[in-house]
Amino acid sequence: MEGDPGQRAVDRAVDRAADSVANRAADGAGGAPAAIARLRSLLNQAPSPSAGELARAWRAERALISALPPRYGQVLEALLSRLESAAMFGEESCSFSAADLRGELTVWLTKAERTLE
Repeated sequence: MEGDPGQRAVDRAVDRAADSVANRAADGAGGAPAAIARLRSLLNQAPSPSAGELARAWRAERALISALPPRYGQVLEALLSRLESAAMFGEESCSFSAADLRGELTVWLTKAERTLE
């Protein structure tokens, strides 16, 4: 809903995260630990961002994804695609649970963090 204050707050947070990523990419600042913290914060945000907003923010973290082995990018893209499908078709008519996929994104973050240590 466009007039929903909670949704507007989520939209602003996602936009800030994407702008922040773009600014860091331009000046080389940030780093993987900061990206992981941003993504974890986005997953834990209430109200929860939409699937499209989550996917956009996660895909914007190109520096993090490129710092990981290629398989991480492949797995992340598969998770984000399923998350978007679950939202598009409605959780009831889709074999993917958005809640479960958000949990899998949390696992992905944890594994990415360990890989980069």
